[in-house]
Amino acid sequence: MSTAREQPRARRVIGWDLALVLLTAVTLAAFGVLALWGMFYYKSHAVRPDWSVSAYQELMNRLAAPLVVLLILWLVLCIPKRLFSRRVLLAYSGGALALGVAALPFGGVRFALGLVLGLSAVLQALILSLVLAGARLRFAGRGLARSSGSSLLHLGIVLFTLDLVALQGSPWHIPLFWVATGLLTAGCLLTFYVANQR
Repeated sequence: MSTAREQPRARRVIGWDLALVLLTAVTLAAFGVLALWGMFYYKSHAVRPDWSVSAYQELMNRLAAPLVVLLILWLVLCIPKRLFSRRVLLAYSGGALALGVAALPFGGVRFALGLVLGLSAVLQALILSLVLAGARLRFAGRGLARSSGSSLLHLGIVLFTLDLVALQGSPWHIPLFWVATGLLTAGCLLTFYVANQR
């Protein structure tokens, strides 16, 4: 019988980047499930004589609101981590969320979420500018194509969410939608195609 003590197995710790990726993926998957459910709900209820499209839209917006808030929270945490240490990042994120809560009485939920997203968009544009200028920031991958692609993707997601949350019915809605689409497309090409060809 061996007297040697077995070494305890090292616990695998999920890193900060991976945790945010997983949380974002779960939130986006929940969006997909909600959209799929909404499609079948619409199809099964639209034949009823008391069916109301506006009531359906209000229901879907109410169900999607918590997911939008979660997505904004992950963005608020993810974007500044390129610049800040974890301690500063948590302080910044807490400040941004506190600002959003403080803005609620002045303009409602859409205004507050739009304000937080606007701040995130400005910060992400700054990060993109620094990346293109050659600054060394905290990215999981290396190379200009991967870093700029990641920055474009994040900026596109922020602008798309801002458009979805705060600019419905605004004359800026369609232009910003296409700007976000262009940024997302360019970010995907750089991150998943150009960077992997090297």
